[in-house]
Amino acid sequence: MLILRKLKEHWALVVVDVLFVVLQMALQTCFIMPEMKAIIDQGVANADLDAVFHSGAYMLALTVLAGLCTVASSYASARVVAAVACGIRKDCFSKVMELDLADYNRFGASTLIIRTVANAQQIQVLLINLLRTSLMVPIIIVFMLVLIFQMNVVLFSILAVAFALTLAVLIFFGAKANPRFALLQTKIDRITLLVKERLSGVRTVRAFNNEDFEEARFEGAAQEAYDAAVAANRGINFLAPTAMVLMNWAIVVIYYAGGAQIQAGLASVSDLLLIFQYLGYFITALAVIPVMVNLIPQAVVAVRRIDELLDFEGRDARAADATADAVPAGTDASAASANADSAVSAVPAGRVEFRDVCFGYNDAANVLDHVSFVAEPGKVTAFIGGTGSGKSTVMNLLMGLFPAGSGQILLDGQPIDDIDPHDLRSRVSFATQMPQVFADTARSNITAYDESIDPDRVQAACEAACFDEVVEKMPEGLDTVMAQGGMNISGGQRQRLNLARAFAKRADVYLLDDGLSALDAKTEAAVRANIDTFLAGKTVLMVAQKVSAIRGVGHIIVLDNGRVVGEGTHEELLESCEEYREIYATQCYQREGGEGHGEA
Repeated sequence: MLILRKLKEHWALVVVDVLFVVLQMALQTCFIMPEMKAIIDQGVANADLDAVFHSGAYMLALTVLAGLCTVASSYASARVVAAVACGIRKDCFSKVMELDLADYNRFGASTLIIRTVANAQQIQVLLINLLRTSLMVPIIIVFMLVLIFQMNVVLFSILAVAFALTLAVLIFFGAKANPRFALLQTKIDRITLLVKERLSGVRTVRAFNNEDFEEARFEGAAQEAYDAAVAANRGINFLAPTAMVLMNWAIVVIYYAGGAQIQAGLASVSDLLLIFQYLGYFITALAVIPVMVNLIPQAVVAVRRIDELLDFEGRDARAADATADAVPAGTDASAASANADSAVSAVPAGRVEFRDVCFGYNDAANVLDHVSFVAEPGKVTAFIGGTGSGKSTVMNLLMGLFPAGSGQILLDGQPIDDIDPHDLRSRVSFATQMPQVFADTARSNITAYDESIDPDRVQAACEAACFDEVVEKMPEGLDTVMAQGGMNISGGQRQRLNLARAFAKRADVYLLDDGLSALDAKTEAAVRANIDTFLAGKTVLMVAQKVSAIRGVGHIIVLDNGRVVGEGTHEELLESCEEYREIYATQCYQREGGEGHGEA
């Protein structure tokens, strides 16, 4: 179980907490409370004030010692709870970072946020109550039952029956609450998703005057969560009053039976007073149980959801297991690695090859259909085609963000499935289609927090991406803090920052996924020329929507409905590829009656 695994990591503090809790309870029940009986039997009965003062001083000293035990146990429990919660969140975040896009989409962003933050918080609340107060409950109950049994079997029997009935009620209602709290978590996931979508799409919502519609959607989701919360808590809320009613009636019966025993001479007043003290302590401890029964179903659901995430075996882990299983028994791993290295040593660094690759998202129809091509180092390979033709998918597959459905993708002659994902991505630099700007300095955004990138490289990358023009206008240059999502710069400037980040990284392969689409013609021409010089000798694969961005590229691949329908230079494709001619004609606004291959 997740909680036990985490507690084992801090077993020393847990032992300290338990020891001090036990010591506190022992002082309270075995020394302080019995002293009241001594005061009555010796001090009050004999009118001995010295005995009363002596016992009082003794009780005061023990109370101070018990208080110190409480402080020590609280300190230990606080350290344990904070460490466990921190460890759970760290594990969840690390697991999310390991997921590829297919696995990430399987869970969804909203539920991953809830599991990492809210579910971990629920476990933390349970542990706080468990280690600070609830840990004392079973100890108190056992102590009180044993002590009362030793003093009066009749009164013990009444208490035991009432306690058994109370415990049965708690277990019954607690078991029924589990599925209801699980349903509540799915409703909270839905609310988180709607909030996330509304915040990220606020401009679109306002542009289409959909505020009322979105408010209605959110209100509906909130109402569903409200109904689920009410249903989940309805039975739980009866636990505390039900338990108190049963136990208070038991106390009434015990008082009546105790009075009858005093009248019959079967028990002394001091014995009954001590028993009533034990009962008060017992009831106080029992009042904590409904609270725990309320927390446990929520924590159980939270643990189950976090375990589902942590135990999930992503594609990278499955691939590693398959690779390990594929090594024949008795094969020397180091020898196999050496053979693999020697097999690819003759291949130039950065050579990319797609061999009959097919791929479809979520097992849907193929986005790529038997795609094959080779991208050589020192050359720019450009992809062009209509929307949905598979251009960005090529980039995502090469980055290892999705697994190829069939066929092979090779980097330097080695299948990327056999390359550790971290090593693969260290050799590839990627400018994504949607520029991502983090709420940090421009410098940190460009270096992606890689301290090995020196300032000269950053400056050169900015110049290659024409981002230096933007930096000059920033109040603090590269140390200017970017707004969340890069809202303090324009879309084209965000795209230039995105390109500068890709250029700053030292890699063998550079992937530019439609990185010039938001640039004006002048800036586009400058960046395109800088790519040839700044990335000379590297393998560059770029996606483009405009013919003007790739016209001078020596290797252009035309995609249509996931298939390669043309490959060659601009002039060769105008002669041989109908799809390319259509794209060119559409973008060049040919004069009516002009030649099909002429200039605009």
